[in-house]
Amino acid sequence: MSQDEPPDDTPSPPGDTTRKGLLRRLVDGLRGSSASASAGPPSRLGRYRLLHRLGQGGMGVVYAAEDESLGRRVAVKTIAEPDESARKRFRREARAAAGVNHPNVCQVHEIGEDGGQLFIAMELLEGESLSERLARGPMPTGDVLALGRGILAALGALHRTGIVHRDLKPSNAFLTPHGVKLLDFGLARPLPRELTQSIETGSALTRPGLLVGTPRYMAPEQVLGRDVDARTDLFAAAALLYEALSGRPAFLGASVVEVLGATLHEEPPALAGDAAVVAFDRVLRRALAKRPADRHATAEEMAREIESVALFSGQGASVVARPLTRLVVLPFRLLRPDAEIDFLSFALADAVSASLADTSSVVLRSSAAAARFATESPDLKALASQVDVDLVLMGTLLRAGDQLRATAQMVEAPSGTLVSSQTIQAGTGDVFRLQDELAQRIVASLSPSLARREGGPRRGAPASARAYEYYLRANEIGRGWSHTAVARDLYRQCVEEDKAFAPAWAKLGRCHRLLAKYYLEDPRENLARAEEAFRRALEIDPGLPVAHKLYAHHEAEMGRSQDAMVRLLGLARSNRNDPELFTGLVHACRYCGLLEASEAAHREARRLDPRAWTSVVFTRWALAHFEAVLDEVVETPDYVMHVTSLHALGRTAEAVRVVGEKLEQLAHGEGRASPPVLQITVSSMRAFLAGGREASEALAGTAAVHTDPEAVFAYGVCQAYLGDLDLALATLARAVEGGYHVPQALAGHPWLAGLRETKRLDPLLARAEAGRQQALAAFRDAGGEGLLGT
Repeated sequence: MSQDEPPDDTPSPPGDTTRKGLLRRLVDGLRGSSASASAGPPSRLGRYRLLHRLGQGGMGVVYAAEDESLGRRVAVKTIAEPDESARKRFRREARAAAGVNHPNVCQVHEIGEDGGQLFIAMELLEGESLSERLARGPMPTGDVLALGRGILAALGALHRTGIVHRDLKPSNAFLTPHGVKLLDFGLARPLPRELTQSIETGSALTRPGLLVGTPRYMAPEQVLGRDVDARTDLFAAAALLYEALSGRPAFLGASVVEVLGATLHEEPPALAGDAAVVAFDRVLRRALAKRPADRHATAEEMAREIESVALFSGQGASVVARPLTRLVVLPFRLLRPDAEIDFLSFALADAVSASLADTSSVVLRSSAAAARFATESPDLKALASQVDVDLVLMGTLLRAGDQLRATAQMVEAPSGTLVSSQTIQAGTGDVFRLQDELAQRIVASLSPSLARREGGPRRGAPASARAYEYYLRANEIGRGWSHTAVARDLYRQCVEEDKAFAPAWAKLGRCHRLLAKYYLEDPRENLARAEEAFRRALEIDPGLPVAHKLYAHHEAEMGRSQDAMVRLLGLARSNRNDPELFTGLVHACRYCGLLEASEAAHREARRLDPRAWTSVVFTRWALAHFEAVLDEVVETPDYVMHVTSLHALGRTAEAVRVVGEKLEQLAHGEGRASPPVLQITVSSMRAFLAGGREASEALAGTAAVHTDPEAVFAYGVCQAYLGDLDLALATLARAVEGGYHVPQALAGHPWLAGLRETKRLDPLLARAEAGRQQALAAFRDAGGEGLLGT
């Protein structure tokens, strides 16, 4: 089949604003009709004899033609009814495009005019458009790699001549036997101002003439009518390649406004498959960044990253990617107030989510993150955008006597389309059966074959209903930090009832760790009890994800970060769709001194869940990337990282304000619910900003109560900044001896310059580097480079 011109899929402002005129334009855009079409096609244009029509769209008609002067076949495209401005732009850009000679660019032979009809003669291609190919489904990874190489090579050639394509989409990428060819470069029209205003103000568009087509490949800056450059084309290329890999557009919506709203505010689902698919997805996600500055700078840079994907391909070139299903279980609503079961609202939602964690085609979102949407009629559009989900499970609970009834509905977001509905009843003493059956039905509703394929080893049920109730009540209380000791006591009651219930042992270990680290409650004893509880959990269930994730933080802070890193890498190889595993790796890799890997783990967690919280601020602070620290601490500030970064950037007044506001909150009630370490930390930051010898001593006192070597290290750096080099050296030595092996910070942090000049840091630097090298070898042996793409 020869090249064609499908209906134009970018909106254009109508000239005729009558209702009849608007409807005519809508039909014209969708069906490719035009007033001139009824007049019959011309027989020739210039020196070209028109043979037959190849295609028709909103921009005009494409004909197969013969160049009689050279005796060759060409394609001739006519431009429908351009105004004078469009004529000038068309001529200027077409002349520039004709100067591009590249195997992946459709060659332009001539731009001309005959009897007022503007036309362009170009290379006649054999094959099919990418839009035609994608109508048959997604493409194998190997084919998309080849497609990406060709598109980026073409874009690189265009950009080097100063041309920005601005209209890259599947219908403008033509698949020939010899590779892809780009068409219509530089001919896209600007976004209508009315549409730009609707996105900026959030108002709805009601003019039907503006709803023609779906501009799914526009970058955010293009949507907003801002300046475009080469990175705008890279965004479009990434959206196109994502669709080729996954079989679905990167940004969905039932109207132009919804699609462009998704482009501005949402992220496409992460792609699952083999290592090549995941590596490809990482590249595309960078190119799809909302801010141009966060994308690849050039087509060549993006092409180099895509070439690295080929290293993972191996024999998997025929693998097809699949977008992960993003699911959130909303807290269950109680149909009537009931103090006996109110704890189940969050607890049952969390339990169902935990039961789905091993489903490899699903990535779970936190129920707590979506709690504000747990109303009788949740705002599904806001939920889809703000929590980043495709499916929402929402349910109700009702107790009648000794029976508990749960009704759950699975709906698509944002459309609200019902996927499945379940009603399950169980005795109030058998909540585990209720949760377990509900989870199994959800898995089955996602795909008829999913339950059989991914049923896997089911986690052991608690030995008694009382044990499970203790566990769920503890989970509910333990969601915050203010009642950690109460949660600990409930977990203890659970394991006394059922000594073989591994999840309760894991959560008990977390409580002991928090009590030691943040509440300063018998630190030595609580840390020993945490160690024992974590080990018991893993002895009972060696593959329990929650136990591994919680244990990893404890191990890193106890000087065994390498062990934690290796275990988490092993888990991530078998379940690479769990963002929490990668948040744990952010932490463990940093303690090992593998800062590049820590950042890569952060990116992987965000690939799976764009709103995942990680400890990457500490990684960036160690490298003195203070602006990048502030990018991450806005919503969940760490006060040491936040305050010191503001101060380092010369924003000391702002740092003083942050500390003052927090101290005010702690003094008026919040302090009773906050762990003591928070009060100590904020007070030490006030002293740091004041400066002087007393400030250094205050920092020393704060460092002394910490069991976490990373916190100790941060206070040592602050002491060095204040000029107390002896005290700083002793504090930093304690951190390194405690297992915080980050030579990059010792060698490069600007606040340690005074110590470096005296050479007194050299022994610590050597010790930290030795630890880092050992961890690096273990990281490579565990397959970390391939898993994180470092």
